[in-house]
Amino acid sequence: MTNVTFEEKSKVVFVGCGDKAHGFARMHDLHSNKHGKYQLVFTEPMPTKPIDPFDSDYVTIEHFPECLANADIVVIVIPSYAIDSFLIQNYTLLKEGSKGYLAALNITSDHWVKAFNDTGAIQEMQNSLNSKMKLTTSVCGPSDQCVKKIAALAKYLGYSPTVVPIDQYKCLQSCQTTLAGTFTYVTVQVSGRPHFQWYTLLARHSSKMFAWTAIWGFSLSLLPGTCIRLLKQVTYMDTTPRFLIWGCSIRKQVGLLSLYFVLLHACMMLLIFGGEYFGFLIDDGYMEWNTEASMLTAVLSTSLFTITGIASLPSVAHEMNKAQFMLVFGPVVWSALALGVMHVMFLGVPSWTDTPRSRYSWARGMPPVTLMASVLPLLVMFIKAVQVCHASMLRAKNWVTSRHQVSSIHASDHLFVIDDEVEEVFEKSRMYV
Repeated sequence: MTNVTFEEKSKVVFVGCGDKAHGFARMHDLHSNKHGKYQLVFTEPMPTKPIDPFDSDYVTIEHFPECLANADIVVIVIPSYAIDSFLIQNYTLLKEGSKGYLAALNITSDHWVKAFNDTGAIQEMQNSLNSKMKLTTSVCGPSDQCVKKIAALAKYLGYSPTVVPIDQYKCLQSCQTTLAGTFTYVTVQVSGRPHFQWYTLLARHSSKMFAWTAIWGFSLSLLPGTCIRLLKQVTYMDTTPRFLIWGCSIRKQVGLLSLYFVLLHACMMLLIFGGEYFGFLIDDGYMEWNTEASMLTAVLSTSLFTITGIASLPSVAHEMNKAQFMLVFGPVVWSALALGVMHVMFLGVPSWTDTPRSRYSWARGMPPVTLMASVLPLLVMFIKAVQVCHASMLRAKNWVTSRHQVSSIHASDHLFVIDDEVEEVFEKSRMYV
């Protein structure tokens, strides 16, 4: 006799029978089978809405809300504009009283998981087994156990799930607060200048806010990776601090947001640049050398940041090889940051060193905006310089050690030293050159 064990299937209820639900059914047919560990059930919460037939033999349709009674996973497949009204209309039915189906399942607020809303129904319905790339979805929630279950379901349906820590969204609020701080500082500082007019905040000074936000954003996007490399070089640590991992996970978004502010700054300056607002930069109809140098570095920095922004697009990055990727997000992006800092410093350094201090630049006794905007980028570039110098020292040390090993082999009188061993040491030494 043969022992046969039957694994009970997990019941997954999809609330909603629109295009997104049909996309889930197609993904299930393509990447799963009828003997899988999940049973897909679809239900329509609006009884008057007709249900389009599902072109699948492996899914079933049941009545709402009775189908929720023994569900293991409930996926709400309702458009964002209708989700609030759905929850309000069904609050009593789902959560309160003895007939509360979700309450009977002990589903509380920490059981909710965000997933599947970063892919479109058209992508899922047009998906095929010959597709080169899998559909990706981010999974996030306060309960690690629930997140793991949804990630397993996504993988079963043919998605490539990425688990996003819930702390990332909480820390993103602090990043927004930091960016808002630059706007507040500029407003408070410039409002103390002689003959200040509040309407100049709309264009002249908002341009400075955009520039400061952009250059700090680019610096923050480059800082976590640099710190990780430096820590690994110095301490040989096996684990990476969690906040640095979080910083690396959002650096693309921070960089693209900073590029947006750079473009805002550039457009604003093209509109308002002239003798009325920036006459102090022009002498007898001509710009001084530092002003021209600032304009040149601004154009070069913007062009290089635009290149990195284009390279971060998935369709472009997918076609890049490793050498191209390392070039764009190595020398190119660091050159863009350096040129951006030079653009600010060419304009601001004279006001930093004036004696006595100008009431215009040092309004309310607060440091100039250009000085504050340059502090963080200069610190980040200093950390990068330390990391590069330390890495060069390690390569030189390893090269000397490898050369010493080769010399020891040649000086040895051992009868069993063969040329292959010498060649192996030479190959190791070439790795660090």
